[in-house]
Amino acid sequence: MLKKYILGASSLSLLVAMPVFAQNGPTLDEVIVTSQFREQGLQDVPLSVSAVDAKIIEEQSVVKIEDLTTFVPNFTYTETGISTNFFIRGVGSGINQGFEQSVGVYVDGVHYPRGQQVRAPFLDLERVEVLRGPQSILFGKNSVAGAMNITTAKPTDTFEGSIMTSQEIEDGETIVETMLSGPISDRVRFRVAGRYRDLDGWITNATLGRDEPNREELTVRGTVELDVTDDLMATFKYEHSDFDSLGRNMEIENAQALGGLTYGQVLAGLFGADPSVLNETRDGIRSSNGDFSNNKMQTAQMTLDWQWGDHDVQTITAFEKLDYDEVCDCDFTGANVFLAALQEEYEQFSQEFRITSPLGDKFDYILGAYFQTSDHVYNDQIIINPNSILILALGAPGPLLSGTQAARIANVDATVLSAFAQVNWHFNDAFTLQLGGRITNDDREGNRVMDIQAAGGGALPAAQAGAAVVYAGGFSISSTNLAGLAGLGDPTSIFLLGALGQPQVTGERNVTKFSPDVKLVWDANDNAMLYASWARGFKSGSFDFRANNRGASATSSDAFEFDDEQATNYEVGGKFKLGASAEINATAYFTKFDDLQISIFDGTLGFNVGNAATSEVKGIEVDGRWALTEHVRLNGGLSIMDFEFTDFENGQCYAGQTPNSNDPATPNLCSYTGLSNQLVSDFSGNIAIDFDHQIGDFEITGLASMFYASAYDAAPTHDPLGRQDGYAKFNARLAFAPQDGPWEVAILGKNLGNEIVRTYTGDAPLAFSSFGRKTNYSFFGQGRTITVQGKVKF
Repeated sequence: MLKKYILGASSLSLLVAMPVFAQNGPTLDEVIVTSQFREQGLQDVPLSVSAVDAKIIEEQSVVKIEDLTTFVPNFTYTETGISTNFFIRGVGSGINQGFEQSVGVYVDGVHYPRGQQVRAPFLDLERVEVLRGPQSILFGKNSVAGAMNITTAKPTDTFEGSIMTSQEIEDGETIVETMLSGPISDRVRFRVAGRYRDLDGWITNATLGRDEPNREELTVRGTVELDVTDDLMATFKYEHSDFDSLGRNMEIENAQALGGLTYGQVLAGLFGADPSVLNETRDGIRSSNGDFSNNKMQTAQMTLDWQWGDHDVQTITAFEKLDYDEVCDCDFTGANVFLAALQEEYEQFSQEFRITSPLGDKFDYILGAYFQTSDHVYNDQIIINPNSILILALGAPGPLLSGTQAARIANVDATVLSAFAQVNWHFNDAFTLQLGGRITNDDREGNRVMDIQAAGGGALPAAQAGAAVVYAGGFSISSTNLAGLAGLGDPTSIFLLGALGQPQVTGERNVTKFSPDVKLVWDANDNAMLYASWARGFKSGSFDFRANNRGASATSSDAFEFDDEQATNYEVGGKFKLGASAEINATAYFTKFDDLQISIFDGTLGFNVGNAATSEVKGIEVDGRWALTEHVRLNGGLSIMDFEFTDFENGQCYAGQTPNSNDPATPNLCSYTGLSNQLVSDFSGNIAIDFDHQIGDFEITGLASMFYASAYDAAPTHDPLGRQDGYAKFNARLAFAPQDGPWEVAILGKNLGNEIVRTYTGDAPLAFSSFGRKTNYSFFGQGRTITVQGKVKF
């Protein structure tokens, strides 16, 4: 707590002191962003935006979206056993492959809606902009929490190239990145970039005797610009990325004994599991039979930019494809309990048309239309091998499960049509009214089916037909096999099918929504801009991929579909230039979310989704830059946030918690009303100083930074054992190079204080429901790293 207020006071002191010293001195470089589809200075955009440029991305080894969390207060990211979650202002999407993301991700104007796509590595970027609050007008329907606007580097008019390598000492990470760019002719330019990364890992898997997570990534991109005429330019881009991993950065912790035995002691002592399961504390060592995730992603894009008189016309045509194949040892121990295999295929075609007027004295505008069609297929299998301890633990019914799997197939086909407009009405030189709106039609069809099969696929042997009853009674999994037995009159199957719901469901949705946005902008003078805004956005409803049963819903059809999520945001802010050498920005906001889409762990092996929660988020964000001298610069930012669920009575109880829902329809669930969301820090902030110093013909550059976040719940169930205390991370970099020379060498230290941060906590599957032992699994971030970097330009 003391740390929180010390950092808050120091950051505020920095920003308050800036006006005193900034009136005379050196000049800051202007930060250019495209968050309103025009190239503008960051200080001219009436939005809360953080921009991270190519220099920071390269020098600070920002290799993926996760690394941005220490540069952008109010942005958090985590990976779970089966999903990827990222949040802005405390809002994101939960665990379910049927969810689209609440934080929209756009690369060169193309929407990447799947969470797994966010795991793709960064390559040769110009900048990343993080826009906070609903961005539904210019970016699209699903960006209710915010948007990430990622811009890749473009071909150059002159030849240039580079090779950058880095070697991390602590955890064995190697990165090689290369780029070549230049003209082919007077009208054609190209850029080719590639990046390879190999990481040994920072957690030891004692079961398999290896370091994890081991990552191997290869990304290549080619871009060609063609001046078709003096007024028309065509840009063609293709990118392919493979990003694979072995193992996870996860450990078992908080193991509680019952009858003198913890979960690990039961597994090892009673069922002969590998002794590695006895490690049930956080110490950088885990037990697991092995996990992997193999991912492939491709994007092909054509962009046409046409100068039509004094208007800019742009069309973006894109095709993207994501495929991944994963195996999760999802009991999260080195015992042979069960495996979960997951496969996902997503294909999307999109076409956007946009016309932008010149900036005018009275009016200027952006008009556009968007079309998207997508095909999304998801499969998973819960696999029980012949040597699974469940066969012994379940007693007489156990052998029925030997060599079987519960297999799910889910599919959604969707078509999106939308039109949008944003108009700026300049009353006079000082006041502008910005009116925006987007109307969107979302049409989709979905289906899901669950079968009990022989492991690897195929029909069950007749002698194991009763496995469907064991899956239903022991793990709450409905199946077509169970429905078949019920149809034959089996009373146990009839009862279980009634309790769990039908295993095969279909659904259709066709929804049209309008999203408005109103801003009033006051350019008080050349150095001060104030704005106030009101916006409403929504995130599409869809169909639940991950449920094994109907949960608390009356029918499986009711449980299968979930509705749109809506956000209403009120915001006031200001951007100020304090002389030529300093800038300060401040924002206050209040956001109300209705019908928040939630994912509820069913206590055994599945997740049920629905709409139940309303929440309110309010806070203050401040950031600033200050050129102390021509060679020393200071920047910082802070966020104070209050997130509260105002109505959330159907939250999942953590293992051992007494249900306390105030809704009589959900007596076995828990109330989250009045609580915050997972990963929400009441306070977070960063501060950094960088410098350059000339020594003869050479230059030394350096940077030191600190990021702080106050305590938060790493467990979405608010399990107190998953609470992460406040922490601070320190980074530093020192580089040496000739002035304007062709090479540079540097050393980079990240997380120098070696803070091991908990990013997600859950109940170990089956530990409590089947074995009666309260046990958690948690994902932990990387500790201290020391990296040597080298770059050659040619």
